[in-house]
Amino acid sequence: MKVKNLEISGIRGIRKIVNLDLSPGKSVLIYGDNGSGKSSFADALEWFYYDKVKHLTSEEIDTKGITALRNTFLSDDQDAYFDLKYSNSKYDSKKRLFLKKSKLTSEYSNASQDFKDYLGASLKENLILRYKDLLRFILSTKAEKLEEISQIIGFSEVSKVKGVFKKAVGDLKKELKIKDYENHKGIKQRQIMDQIGQSLFDDNQYFNAINELVAPLNLSVEIRDDDASVDKILELLKKPKDQEAVEQQLSYEKVIENLSNFKASFDNICSSYKSFYEKCQQIAKDQDKLKKISLEPLLSQGFSILEKRLYEENRCPLCLQDKNREELIDELRKRLEELTIVKKEKQSALDEKNTTQRFVQEAITEINNALKEKSLLLDENSDLRKKVERLKEIISTALEKLQKTDLSEIEQISKFEDFISLDMTYLQDLISSLADKKAKIITGKKDDLIFTIYSKIFSVRQFYDEIKSMKKASEVLTKQQQSMELIYNEFVKKQREGLCAFLESISSDMNDLYLFMNTSENVSAIELIPLDEDDEFVGITLQFKFHGKPESPPHKYLSESHLNCLGICLFLASVKAFNKFNKFIILDDVISSFDTNHRARFARLLVEKFNDYQIFLFTHEKDWFEIVSNMVKGKNWLIKKICWDYDSGASIEEPLTDLKARIETKIKNSDSLELGNTIRKYLERLLKDICFNLEAKVRFRFNEDNENRMANELLSELKGKLKDRKCELKDQAVFERLNASMFLGNRTSHDSTFTESIDDLKMFYGDVMELEGLFRCDPCNNLISKKCYDNIESTIRCSCGKLKYNWKK
Repeated sequence: MKVKNLEISGIRGIRKIVNLDLSPGKSVLIYGDNGSGKSSFADALEWFYYDKVKHLTSEEIDTKGITALRNTFLSDDQDAYFDLKYSNSKYDSKKRLFLKKSKLTSEYSNASQDFKDYLGASLKENLILRYKDLLRFILSTKAEKLEEISQIIGFSEVSKVKGVFKKAVGDLKKELKIKDYENHKGIKQRQIMDQIGQSLFDDNQYFNAINELVAPLNLSVEIRDDDASVDKILELLKKPKDQEAVEQQLSYEKVIENLSNFKASFDNICSSYKSFYEKCQQIAKDQDKLKKISLEPLLSQGFSILEKRLYEENRCPLCLQDKNREELIDELRKRLEELTIVKKEKQSALDEKNTTQRFVQEAITEINNALKEKSLLLDENSDLRKKVERLKEIISTALEKLQKTDLSEIEQISKFEDFISLDMTYLQDLISSLADKKAKIITGKKDDLIFTIYSKIFSVRQFYDEIKSMKKASEVLTKQQQSMELIYNEFVKKQREGLCAFLESISSDMNDLYLFMNTSENVSAIELIPLDEDDEFVGITLQFKFHGKPESPPHKYLSESHLNCLGICLFLASVKAFNKFNKFIILDDVISSFDTNHRARFARLLVEKFNDYQIFLFTHEKDWFEIVSNMVKGKNWLIKKICWDYDSGASIEEPLTDLKARIETKIKNSDSLELGNTIRKYLERLLKDICFNLEAKVRFRFNEDNENRMANELLSELKGKLKDRKCELKDQAVFERLNASMFLGNRTSHDSTFTESIDDLKMFYGDVMELEGLFRCDPCNNLISKKCYDNIESTIRCSCGKLKYNWKK
């Protein structure tokens, strides 16, 4: 997308309409002295796309710099506007800035979704570079570099997805730790060992063990490798009283198992809570951290409200004191960035708290499962039940304390001994009492072989089935964890490859551009290098080779001129990388600190390396303007000058070649309308250039009056300069003829009853052309100039030397 035409009115220094026809996508070089209004074009473009002008934003102006954008001489009913027409007309739009109920308001004429999408996409592109922005990225911190590039290329969204994967992996690991399948399977294997004197790890061992148990009974039933045959055995051996005794025995076994699991959960609770408490104490050592943690939600919420423009007033939404909105956003952003480490510490403590809470909840689940068992519902076991309920009370109280724990009141977080207190002998005595109860059942039936075999088979089958179930659940969860880890690792790999490839590409462009502008420097291999810690990118640094040795950062050795050169190269490289919609860029006075060599080579770089881009190039450096002017001739560039006067403000000065073409077209068509005034303008511009080149001195005037020199005054001072130098041009008859014919130009420039003829105006133009022919060389098309003074011959000449005159005092 390129700009076909732009029109500005009432923006900054531009008071009246200024139109610039760039069709078909021409670049433009604009020269203007400081204060002439050339930056008004860049300001208008920035406002059009970003709805603010950053360098105008300050506490004294407003949050967007808009009040400084509107020309101060406009009346209240006049609109300021910036009208852009593109190579694709569906995006054409005019943005107005106007007063509505004494408040500045803006709106676009194009309300289409296509245009809104285009504006949104343009916000991610680099369109404008000003001199003051050259070093911002180069000298920013590594984290700021990463943040800026992340926002532009969408890397921050990728990081969010990675964060989701990383959390999923962590959650699955935590789930496996909390479920503690290995410990539960170990308890079941010990129970099997108590029954049959061996552990069972597969179905083959299990069925062999059943066969060994029933062998003494000489049953006619064959044990096959399926549960149905085991069910048949149990059905044959089952007696009503035996089954009741076995179920009671298993109930005691289940309670013992629950309490054993509770003990394992309690150990995990102790370990996790101690870790949580230690992390809290680390935070509590620094009182500022406590304050920052407490303020973080407020700062984040405030930042979010301001960023989303839910609050747009130019004051703090909390204290209501006057405050520049943009400055407030920047302050909040910096404070939130400082909180990054503290937030990580806080999140680590919160994660540990959540883990502790999960362990406590697991412990309560085990106690609740125990209380559901029939063995604890027997009247004879009411004391044992009360003891188990006491365990639940202790652990439930701990859960309530944990749930009420608030990191904003970190000093009130309980020490471990105050958080939970449980004597392990109490728990062990309870388990022993239950084991004794179970043993009595077995002792009463120890001489009953059928009961003993039935009991062992019934118990072993239940324990082994539970082991298989836990093994399956563990395998599923482990496989999920492994799969998620694989996805995460591959994602991290692709993320790294993507960022590194992008940085490598932009580094390559930046290095090529820098070396193009610095052919004989000892700087090479300029690179943007990503920095990471624990699979997390923490920043980007800019590295280069200085005399063959890797160095960083760049301002360690490079001069201001070289740093600015590096800044321009980075901007141009980022244009190639980021700008997908727009094929134009604005460079506003970016070469102020460049030395002569850099300036010439930068001009060549733009012409040779960016000839497919539309460039808006503004400068107040006259010498560089002339360098670029010569380089871009015949290369689809417009060359313009900005001038300023009180009535019109900033305006584009029409080139002499355009004025000349307009004059000759009117003469050819015998069109005398405005012809005399146009010839007068041409003569004044020509005389200004001649007097400037010959250093003719004119009487001092203030401000804009100094620019509004009349032709007769300039002509008089020029003749005086020629006489002073004894130049042979001083006696040329054209000077006298012009004094007479200028009457025509002056008369036609003002209301007058005088009616000029086309022949009179031809005569006036002929005198002007004769004067120009005396001072302008045909071969090189340049005026004679004091810059080309020959000290040996005491002559003044044009740049090629074909036209020269005596210049002796």
